[in-house]
Amino acid sequence: MKRVYFVLLFALMASAVSAQVKDTLRVLAIGNSFSEDAVEQYLWDLGKEAKVTFIIGNAYRGGWSLIGHWADARSRAVNTEYRKVVDGKRVNQGKYMLRDIITDEPWDVITLQQVSQDAGQIETYEPGLSMMIGYVKALGVDSMKLGFHQTWAYSQDSEHKGFAKYNFNQYFMYSSIISAVDKAMQKHKNDLDFYIPSGTAIQNARTTVLANTQTKDKAVNRELTRDGYHLNYTLGRYIVACTWFEVLTGKSPVGMKSRPKGLSKGLATLAQKAAHAAVISPMAVTPI
Repeated sequence: MKRVYFVLLFALMASAVSAQVKDTLRVLAIGNSFSEDAVEQYLWDLGKEAKVTFIIGNAYRGGWSLIGHWADARSRAVNTEYRKVVDGKRVNQGKYMLRDIITDEPWDVITLQQVSQDAGQIETYEPGLSMMIGYVKALGVDSMKLGFHQTWAYSQDSEHKGFAKYNFNQYFMYSSIISAVDKAMQKHKNDLDFYIPSGTAIQNARTTVLANTQTKDKAVNRELTRDGYHLNYTLGRYIVACTWFEVLTGKSPVGMKSRPKGLSKGLATLAQKAAHAAVISPMAVTPI
């Protein structure tokens, strides 16, 4: 019953995001290298095909957590790299105070996320999540929707030291992330409007040949990662971009022509289906 309720709730939240879609959609991720993997590469191109012009910002600090971003915000530290994608061009604007990034555009959507090694440990979310919610809402425009980015589990052979927290077990890490995000969303149900199930999309794709396919660009593919935790440059990043695209626009990526250079139509379709299935069922793996 709880799972059915949450799926319905997620559908309503996703509808709330997509209902506001207009010709130009301004999206800011506050995160780290995992938000870099998610929004800086293929999301703009998907929007272009769908006639949605994305202005994409990434408030980036490598390895940074919710409490880390809050500490920077509170101290007005000039530590956050501001990456921006406008007209399809990705530019690193340099380092700014987080406040200045949040107020640079009238963002339609802003997302938060936890650092990957702590994403499955709900006790690490607070007080950072509450503080960041209050901070972003105080600075953002009234119509802004605030969401949460659900990140992915590491590859089974990952050497990331944080993997030890999950007994070096990929599915345990994935399940822990799902549980933690579920609890965070329930606690902040009046503050967080939606979440983006990137972790589920990647786990869905790991049920297919995508998990070990060698693409034409010969990108490293360790279960859709390039190093055991960051997404690989072609398939991994494309799957997650498709997931963001559908949550933000309400449009399925299945059948879209936009895909990374060198990625076959068949593999792109599998990636699109993995993302779409995650949006439909964000809390559980769907074999593709």
